[in-house]
Amino acid sequence: MLKPTKHLNPDKSVLHTAARILRLLNRYRIQPYDELYDRLHRQAGDDLREVFLPALGFLFLLGKIEYYEKTDSFEFVGANRVTA
Repeated sequence: MLKPTKHLNPDKSVLHTAARILRLLNRYRIQPYDELYDRLHRQAGDDLREVFLPALGFLFLLGKIEYYEKTDSFEFVGANRVTA
């Protein structure tokens, strides 16, 4: 769910999905979109559909991941990111 309520299962939230994405990217460093989605889908099931893109956007805005359009992949940049 995008907007939390008191009945929200925390495992189906954007923050939890973002944490799972970070764990996978920390382990594999660079992941194509399809592989990243498939790995998470095996863990979360069909509930992932609602929160996957918002979680990616959230991580991108925080500067934790980088998107490469040519390869359609994401890279974990973490705290070591240097900005100009």
